[in-house]
Amino acid sequence: MSGENNGLLLPIAVLGNKPECLTEIFRDEVNLAIWERELSSGSIDFAYHFSREAGVFERFVGIEAGDSVDQILPAWAQELPGAKTWLADVNEVVEMFGCLFEPAAIGVRLHVLPDTMCPRFHTDRVPVRLLVTYAGRGTEWLPENQVNRGKPPALLPDQAVSNTDIQVMPTGAVSLLKGEAWIGNEGRGLVHRSPAPGSSPRLVLGLDWLD
Repeated sequence: MSGENNGLLLPIAVLGNKPECLTEIFRDEVNLAIWERELSSGSIDFAYHFSREAGVFERFVGIEAGDSVDQILPAWAQELPGAKTWLADVNEVVEMFGCLFEPAAIGVRLHVLPDTMCPRFHTDRVPVRLLVTYAGRGTEWLPENQVNRGKPPALLPDQAVSNTDIQVMPTGAVSLLKGEAWIGNEGRGLVHRSPAPGSSPRLVLGLDWLD
């Protein structure tokens, strides 16, 4: 996935099994950094039960440094097995995001998705977005050599790709997706989509950099 395009290195993805790999997102040529990790049994248990009992769920909260994200869960969900373990993991991920980017505030969004939210391949018009899929299939993405970006300023065209070309962010992994609003990354945001509905709902955490 390396090479050059009009003098710029083609965007690449970096995967690692240590959290330090997330700092690779600051490299100009990197538009995806994935920390592959194993979730604790408590977090897995909570994600399984909550995603099945919540039905369709969406909640968004804006927090500042030092704030807890416990409020992202309804009161009944905080009593489920593994809830405290799962919330501790989310708070750790939020703290990591804050240390990396030092935003004025962080937007925390939690979804339970029985259906596909964003079925079309697209890029995000944000500087950077963090995603963790706690239950279900992870977000799908395309390596740059499989992307048809078209000619700006047109919208990203439909992508004619086979299933073998599509990559999947592992369940439990912490992923940083560089978007179109990252300075110098215009027209180079990571191309990704929600996966097709499966046999089980998805529980997805998203963090955004708020000014």
